[in-house]
Amino acid sequence: MKVLIADDDPGSRLLLAGLLKSKDCEILISDDGDSAMEVLKGNNLPDLIFMDWNMPGMSGVEIISLLRTTQEEYQPYIIMISANDSQEQIIEALSYGADDYITKPMDGHLVNAKYSVAKRIIDIQDKLKQSNEMLEKLAFYDELTGVLNRRAGNASFQVELERCIRKDHNICIAMVDIDHFKAINDTYGHQVGDKVLKEVADILKKTLRPYDVVCRYGGEEFMLIAEINTVAQAKQLLERVREKIADAAIQVDDNQVSVTASFGALVETPKSHLQMSELVKQADKALYQAKEAGRNRVIIVDELPNTGFADVNL
Repeated sequence: MKVLIADDDPGSRLLLAGLLKSKDCEILISDDGDSAMEVLKGNNLPDLIFMDWNMPGMSGVEIISLLRTTQEEYQPYIIMISANDSQEQIIEALSYGADDYITKPMDGHLVNAKYSVAKRIIDIQDKLKQSNEMLEKLAFYDELTGVLNRRAGNASFQVELERCIRKDHNICIAMVDIDHFKAINDTYGHQVGDKVLKEVADILKKTLRPYDVVCRYGGEEFMLIAEINTVAQAKQLLERVREKIADAAIQVDDNQVSVTASFGALVETPKSHLQMSELVKQADKALYQAKEAGRNRVIIVDELPNTGFADVNL
């Protein structure tokens, strides 16, 4: 736990630092309000602050008030320190945003008790933060493969479309389907099928460019969104991915499972009114053609609306 002690009294700083050393804390020391504020301007805020009310420069209540105004969530736990033990001042400190209050001269046993309360609340807050981060990840990422889920893929399309419009580049939508995936599940079991999905997703992420979008669209099907200039560049990119998948040998116990994937893609000039559902429909038609033509190939629709198919793998 990172703890800031902000107090202009050397005795108070020494007492607090001595008590905290036994608690495996990272201790930061400020002897005036301005230096304490500099610490709090950083990105990595302390978890706990012992804040003196009266210090040279900014006062403790001024700092607390500003901190509570500018920081929205997961704020430090703040214990105000003051020689004034009046009920009015304690209420005032709490109204400014302090979480607790200790009067001087400080009693070591009381400080330890207050620290234990603070740590318990900070630990609960950390667990809540971790839970929220996990929920956020589950909301946008496929739990099995780690790539974006369909919902996040749909949202990413709008971002990529606007970027392509600004840069005057074409946009490519590709649907990728693992060939004979049902046979893999039937032969080796669903655990092996899950491993194949993970491996293919990993190949997609590693082979595509960092700014390309990969999402699991459903089952054994993935959707790719890429900023592209020409159909030839789309072919080159997707063929590289297809070859990587075909060359991969997925280890299953003492055996190796080889898989291939079929690609149906569409390259289109971006327009603000384009609907992803229509592009996916066209890419799906190209994917069907790739399956009908023998699988393990890339077929790109050369225009929208669809007037035919161009097998760029020939």
